[in-house]
Amino acid sequence: MNTRVHTDTSFFSIRNYRTVFFGVVFFMSLLQAPVYGQINVINAQTAAILAQKLAGQGVVVTNPVLRCSPLSNGLFTVTTSNLGLDSGIVLTTGRAATVPGYYGVNGPAEALANTSIGSGGDSSLNVLAGQHTLDACSLEFDVVPAGDTVSVDYVFSSEEYISAVCGPYNDAFAFFISGPGIAGADNMARVPGTDIPVTINSVNNGVPGSHGNIVNCTIMGPGSPFTSFYRDNTNGATLTHQGMTTVLRAWHVVTPCQTYHFKIVIADAGNDKYDSGVFLEAGSLTTGSYKVTAVPAPVPDSAAVCIKGCLPGRFRIKAQKVRNVPQSIHFALSGAAIAGVDYALMADSVVLPAYASYADVLVYGLPTALNGPKELKMTIFSPSICHSTSFAADSAVITIYDTVHVKALPSDTSLCRKDSIQLNVIGEPVFAYLWTPDIGLSANNVAAPIAAPDATTVYTVTAFVPSSACPLHTDTVRFSIRPTPTINTAHNMVACYNTSVVLPGSVTGSDAAYTYLWQGPGSYSSTMPQPATPAITSNASFTLTVTNDTNGCRDMHVFDIALNKPDPPQVNNPYYYCKDVSPAAPIPVYGHDAKWYDSSAAALAGTPVPPIDKVATYTYYVADEVAGCEGPVVPVMVRVEKCCDGDVFMPTAFTPNNDGLNDHYHPVPGFSYTIRSLEIYNRWGQVVYSSTEGNWDGRFGGTDAPVGTYFYKVSFSCILGGIYQRTGDFILVR
Repeated sequence: MNTRVHTDTSFFSIRNYRTVFFGVVFFMSLLQAPVYGQINVINAQTAAILAQKLAGQGVVVTNPVLRCSPLSNGLFTVTTSNLGLDSGIVLTTGRAATVPGYYGVNGPAEALANTSIGSGGDSSLNVLAGQHTLDACSLEFDVVPAGDTVSVDYVFSSEEYISAVCGPYNDAFAFFISGPGIAGADNMARVPGTDIPVTINSVNNGVPGSHGNIVNCTIMGPGSPFTSFYRDNTNGATLTHQGMTTVLRAWHVVTPCQTYHFKIVIADAGNDKYDSGVFLEAGSLTTGSYKVTAVPAPVPDSAAVCIKGCLPGRFRIKAQKVRNVPQSIHFALSGAAIAGVDYALMADSVVLPAYASYADVLVYGLPTALNGPKELKMTIFSPSICHSTSFAADSAVITIYDTVHVKALPSDTSLCRKDSIQLNVIGEPVFAYLWTPDIGLSANNVAAPIAAPDATTVYTVTAFVPSSACPLHTDTVRFSIRPTPTINTAHNMVACYNTSVVLPGSVTGSDAAYTYLWQGPGSYSSTMPQPATPAITSNASFTLTVTNDTNGCRDMHVFDIALNKPDPPQVNNPYYYCKDVSPAAPIPVYGHDAKWYDSSAAALAGTPVPPIDKVATYTYYVADEVAGCEGPVVPVMVRVEKCCDGDVFMPTAFTPNNDGLNDHYHPVPGFSYTIRSLEIYNRWGQVVYSSTEGNWDGRFGGTDAPVGTYFYKVSFSCILGGIYQRTGDFILVR
């Protein structure tokens, strides 16, 4: 007959293709080294051991033949790995247990395990690959299936990933089946949902390697390359190969009780470098036309359950292909649940009507005294019989729960206000719960919320099964609130710098039965209701705990004190007054609100005015005040000086010889003068120096001026206004 094979995570489709599975993958010479001992390989197995390791329900395996180096085959088991399978057989083009010898810094995949076995290729792969093959490894055997399909789960991996993606050559792999109804041999290794063989170029990360071209991938067929079936393993911790497929399933339609021949073969193509391999799951070579599943109920976590007295459980028996005649499927029930006690008696078979894809078997739980959940397992049997025997095709489990019930925890009790407590229920995880009222609860639709009621509250919990006819069941718990202090917290506290604050400790109602405890910075502690703090020099927090002496209930609050510390005012020291001249303005300071003190620290009513009848120096003190808080004080020096009365010194000689002494000629004005200009003439009336700086260095025209007498004309500005001038002479000496 003309058959069709499907390959995907469930089933695969193939049409009489004699193509090869190029590519890739074994699940990497799995690991045995103690450093990475997550995958263990025992190589050098016999054909019988390998074939029987694959065999599962409903198949009889005979006539196994192994053509493979002892180094290239083996059994593997997994402790932890990203492979996706836990045990099975490995066929490789290199060493099945090579990986432990090739660790890199970041894991086995950092170093390649390319191994030349030195063996020949495979003629069927030569034809399919279109090139010479080397280091072939094949396992062949006959299978008699009891059902009308056969399937097997596998993973491919390869060192061809990642550098050789979309390259011109790939290692060849094929999974052939031949027998009744199949013309020649079909290769079952196909990309899920397509007729495209699984190869490095059809299943990869979509990025061509260093010598690849994307065209070599796209020509594999529509949709290629298929990245969703690829798993990157660069620097992987358990495999040498840098890439692999996801777990795939190959299956084929067969005639029950007939003999079919399987050939699993892999080889290097073109050269013997860059090993590849195929990993096949233990016991995954199975047959059968029917599957059974436990249908999830409308309960939390979508569990497959039966609830006694209200919600039936549901087993669903599915046909892998629809038939035009009714099919009777027998089943057996087992487990801790007892027929006639935990669930109603039922028949031992179900009929799938013609053209139906499934039939449901309902399990009705019987009300009993509470005795906990019980498992019920259904095992279905294939209607096909070979050699006068049937076989268990599949099984599923449903949990039978007691009828809806609930007990609220803890028991009724009393709490202090603001205390929290964990609520909980005695019930089943498949029930849904609702707590009312929701005031003071962390959540009202979970089994174990946190409750923190402010007043005496009775909480009611309702247990139910969503979207079902199951009855509701409720229970309550009462929390009484014991008399608890309530600290009055409406206080905005501000402290002036370096002053004490009276802490506002008070509670609502009488405080006769309360104990107070204040705690703050620097190990501060007080048991007074309203104690004074130490001098505050920075922002601070004080915690008040008030305890009811009768029942131990307490309240706690943190009082924050903000520091008000104005900055010191800005002053310009010294500030000058002219003797016998009334000041035009008060002493200038820059701030918000100046507070003045005299030299004895006595407060002054306003800005001070010093006596001006004599030359003298006075010191005052000033601070800035902001929002009633006074900042640090700073001194202000006031000097009374004679103004514009001739206090100007003009030198009569200077020696500009660069000895650091008297090297410049300049006037020395008193307090009340500012130099405007200085002009110096030689004895012929020629100007040798003119400047507003008034500081001659004894040079003229770029050379030293000659020794002799010079004449000056100097102009000053007086602090009280007007211009003051002087003339005279001096001697330049060298």
